[in-house]
Amino acid sequence: MSPAPALNYGAIACADANMLPAACCALLSIHNNLKAVNAKLLLLALGAEEKQLQEIAAFAKRHSLTIDVLPDPTPRTDEPAFGRWSRATLARLYMDLIVPGNIDRLLYIDADAVAVASLDELFQADLDGKALGAVDDYVMAFPEKIDRRQQRIGLKTGGRYFNAGVLLFDWKRSLEDGLIRKARETFEREPERFPSHDQDVLNIAYDGNWHRLDARYNAQTGILPFIEQPAIVHFTGRKKPWQAVMPWTHRRMKAFYRRALEGTTWASFCKASSLTDNMASFAGHYSTVLTTLPKIAKVRAHFR
Repeated sequence: MSPAPALNYGAIACADANMLPAACCALLSIHNNLKAVNAKLLLLALGAEEKQLQEIAAFAKRHSLTIDVLPDPTPRTDEPAFGRWSRATLARLYMDLIVPGNIDRLLYIDADAVAVASLDELFQADLDGKALGAVDDYVMAFPEKIDRRQQRIGLKTGGRYFNAGVLLFDWKRSLEDGLIRKARETFEREPERFPSHDQDVLNIAYDGNWHRLDARYNAQTGILPFIEQPAIVHFTGRKKPWQAVMPWTHRRMKAFYRRALEGTTWASFCKASSLTDNMASFAGHYSTVLTTLPKIAKVRAHFR
């Protein structure tokens, strides 16, 4: 019996000029947490000009990386396909137009996420014959809320709904079955129908065709306290660890961004936190905890 052919792996992040430092840090974190797998690093840099391309190249050189910058396939912002959503928000829906078809497994990661432990097992995970691997969205802990979401977007209630911040694609199957195209066309028909924009239409396109991954591979902010060994931390919410007033649960991640961006033109992207900033982060966190104890109990029950 001949051995199975070796797979080609890829990892991609998407960002506009404002989030390029974070997206490059996300790709760096993936590279740093792979040993048995060699993944091509891809970056969809929306509207990148020569200055941004030079900054990406300098970051990659500093960290001994190769980052392939892909051509921007998204429509112009004056076209109707986007509704009120930005090009950066919807970039995932255009990946099939520019990601190479010779990739077998493709890991998509949001710019506001970072790998913190080995990803070898994730890239080689058994997807049980499905075209996608993903993690339950935080909202799955609240049945009434997810039922309303599913009804609104046309999914059967009572089913699963994934968070699109970290996605492991069987890329060739996704291309062959036109699943990304299906998601894009669904959105373009009714852009105002979907409160969670591309996440909603990806759930529609992959309905019944995705495998539930362990939550440690997309430890969203709301579920992070219940994940014993997170592998990818996803900074959902408005506050990010590179800001001065950061989420208290993510405070240790600031050091990663500071080190990764040190010595680059992006160094100021990661803001220093004063004692006052840290006190505000601490106070905000525990105020939220005290006022949302019933909600926290539901999240704990679903994700543990």
